[in-house]
Amino acid sequence: MRFVRVLAVFVSFACASLALVAAAPPAFAQDLDLDWKTADGQVLKSETLDLKALDTLPQATIKTSTPWTQGVQTFSGPTLSAIAALGGRPVKEADVVALNDYSIVIPAQDWKKYTVVLASRHNGATMRVRDKGPLWVIYPLDTFSELEKQETNARMVWQVAHITFVVE
Repeated sequence: MRFVRVLAVFVSFACASLALVAAAPPAFAQDLDLDWKTADGQVLKSETLDLKALDTLPQATIKTSTPWTQGVQTFSGPTLSAIAALGGRPVKEADVVALNDYSIVIPAQDWKKYTVVLASRHNGATMRVRDKGPLWVIYPLDTFSELEKQETNARMVWQVAHITFVVE
């Protein structure tokens, strides 16, 4: 009989714990590490931004299809130009690194010509790592036909963890 009572208490606590976890909003999985460097690698500034800090920057929304989603999707977050400007110096390129260490260089002319967004939200919701989040570089593919090429797709890094801006 004592075993049954102990088991009942254990099951009650387990169910209550699961209910609390299920009710909690998803956490922002990763802060964004930023560096501004000279062309020879001298670090001029480093900063780490969480979702709250990213949300204070100028935001943009892009409605576009991507090769990895079905149909037109809505992506929103700070513009890459707003993030680059935090360094206080003109930038010539950004080396974007994902959680899996994939990296690619995005030239500044991309975010000067197009509104490139570091999306923190997909269809209004924060993104989990399993859903290409928490941060995803998004180009307005449907707005500019010249962006429909493999080179642009390679620059649309998801699970962004670190950006190094190379200043002019």
